Amino acid sequence: MQLLYDRNDLPDAVKLKDQRFEWLRQLGALELHDANPDDEGFLFGYNHGVESYRKLTAQWPNVRDPPDEREILLRLDLLLDELGRQHIEVPTPRTWVLRIDEELPADLEFPLFVRTPVSSWKRGGDQSKVRNLKELNDEVDLLRRAFGWDTTILARQWLNIAVAGKWMFGNAPQEIRVWIVDKTPIAWSFHYLHAVTHPKGFPPSKDDLQLLARLAAQVAIPFSTRLMVADFVPDKQGRWHFLEAGPGAVAGTAHEAVFKFVAKRVRGETAALSEDAVGGAIQNAI
Repeated sequence: MQLLYDRNDLPDAVKLKDQRFEWLRQLGALELHDANPDDEGFLFGYNHGVESYRKLTAQWPNVRDPPDEREILLRLDLLLDELGRQHIEVPTPRTWVLRIDEELPADLEFPLFVRTPVSSWKRGGDQSKVRNLKELNDEVDLLRRAFGWDTTILARQWLNIAVAGKWMFGNAPQEIRVWIVDKTPIAWSFHYLHAVTHPKGFPPSKDDLQLLARLAAQVAIPFSTRLMVADFVPDKQGRWHFLEAGPGAVAGTAHEAVFKFVAKRVRGETAALSEDAVGGAIQNAI
């Protein structure tokens, strides 16, 4: 399977200092428009919406992920619903879905973390904590002004997350991203490596990695994408919580070795990965 990227994503990569495309080129990836329409390939890039992706890949029917596989993974509300339908039980903070013109749930419990299904707009620190109904309404109004008047809002139970260090938005959590290829967790990386190069609490213990591998494998069960990621955080008591999952094709990382290892596995290669304090292989931890 050929690794692919879209040249139209390169300006955004430069602005974001995202090195994934350079790493892909080092692995021999092709620009999408240079690929044969009949070739099998896996396309890395950014999330510009499912319809945009559908138009982009229309001439390449054998490119993964097909739009229908990707769509459900791009909205956290749909993803959580699917996990519930499949009776997938992983430790997840309780989440209330707030839709336009509907009464607020009577059982809301403050404090909360508020986001949309596609964006965790605010990150880290007490500035993200919604403590009462007024703060909730203010936050919902801000999100709907930014993302659309009818945007669905997710209100998540507040977690006292273990802190890895400080960054521009406050406290960076000890968040771990698990990389899953063909439903099998194969690698992990510290998610905020771009902001905190020497995080507290790392590397995770072998027991933690074994747990995360099991949880990530459960999360992957309902989905058919070749590459996905699942993100987990520990609270200050050391208990792990599943936060979200998404298509690995659009998932970011600053860990070069982990990304290249994952991309090679998607291509069908067997590769070695030397573990360091902020990332490594996880398949042997299951």
